[in-house]
Amino acid sequence: MDDEFFARVGHDLRGELATMLAGVHYLLRYQKDLGPAPRDMLERVRGAGERLKRLLDEFDNSIWLRADASRPMTIARCDAGELVRRAAVQLEGTAAARGVQISFEAEPDGVPTVEGDPELLRVALEYVLGFAILRSRDRPVQVRVSSADGMPVVTFIDEAGAVPPEPLARLLDPFGERAAIPADPVAPRRRERLGLGLAIARGILDAHGGGLTVEPSSGRTDGGAPAPVADLSATGLRFTCFLGGVGRDSPTQLA
Repeated sequence: MDDEFFARVGHDLRGELATMLAGVHYLLRYQKDLGPAPRDMLERVRGAGERLKRLLDEFDNSIWLRADASRPMTIARCDAGELVRRAAVQLEGTAAARGVQISFEAEPDGVPTVEGDPELLRVALEYVLGFAILRSRDRPVQVRVSSADGMPVVTFIDEAGAVPPEPLARLLDPFGERAAIPADPVAPRRRERLGLGLAIARGILDAHGGGLTVEPSSGRTDGGAPAPVADLSATGLRFTCFLGGVGRDSPTQLA
């Protein structure tokens, strides 16, 4: 019943938004006599509409905040590296707008594939990478694809500064991520996310027998020990996405 409610509300809102954006796109493309002020206003409306589309996607995906073993998934054999690349493509515009450089690293011997829903796993990785990008104006984000206990693991590391222990402990809870995203300097009240993305990602990965963890990071990708939670001199955050695999138990370290 909850899933149907979210689907119906999201569908109706998305339909109305698509109609409004179509009108804005038409005016911007074909109304050649628009002055600078009206064109600027239409561009602002278009930007707001695109952000609202992303918020509606987050609203739709919020069904994954609640575990439901009967929820259907489209299962296929997935390549972790390809899932990360697809997530990064979706975020190219956001990264470019914030001056964020994304670097990729993968194990030379390859990474095991995973049985799961490719679209859902891509969504989970996109939410985590998107969060790192939003924190990282003019800073790099590192992405590493590896394996642990035969399970694909994707790690995202930003250099956007430390998060104090109390908000860090709540970061993966609904709305917990808001405390770690700096306000937009141009429009401080503007929302790029509802604040549910990391919690949704954790729910999707849990449903696949995997999980999501976050900890302070010194920025090292050489296997060195991460900075302790209380060490606020850490350069950023390290998110570890265990992709799991449908039918396998979640990693014991995430219990």
